[in-house]
Amino acid sequence: MGLLGRGSMFVFSTEHFKKLLNITSDAKFGSLLDIGAGDGATTERMAPFFEQVSATEISPPMRWALAKKQFRVLELTDWAGHKFDVVTCLNVLDRCDSPLSLLEQMKRALNPGGVLIIALVLPYIPYVETSKSFAPSERLPLEGDTAEEQINGFAAFLSSLDLKIWRWTKMPYISEGDIEQAYYWLDDYIFLIAPTS
Repeated sequence: MGLLGRGSMFVFSTEHFKKLLNITSDAKFGSLLDIGAGDGATTERMAPFFEQVSATEISPPMRWALAKKQFRVLELTDWAGHKFDVVTCLNVLDRCDSPLSLLEQMKRALNPGGVLIIALVLPYIPYVETSKSFAPSERLPLEGDTAEEQINGFAAFLSSLDLKIWRWTKMPYISEGDIEQAYYWLDDYIFLIAPTS
């Protein structure tokens, strides 16, 4: 997908990102880390608001696409040693093997006053392509059948990590498809999250 220029996803526009972070001036944040950035299409929409933009990605062709767009590509085992003003994790927690560990790492990677932006498809149906069973070794504690019930569970879980949802919104998540379907359209919930202490 990365080599063919396919697999892009649309999470939010540049204007919506400005509203989410309440950006009202031309001043820039210091640093952004986009975890699981894919081909960097969404990273490009956020990049104008930061002095430095870094990204992680597990797929070698997508890493190549990110480097081609001049983003600093960090190794998966290396980024946790750095600090950032904003860490984004867009549609990764339901596709990674260890979402609980990843959340803890993201929290530790924040500069004082930093924020997390997490996009999560709800209802929560984890699926890990690199796992033989397709099930994650860790599971987010999101109970209930509706998105509303699961958002309440997510907020309670974040509170146990000393994190708080400051703002959230619902957006259509559109991604380029595959041989079976040209595009996929899901309900994406985007959360602006900050440490409580």
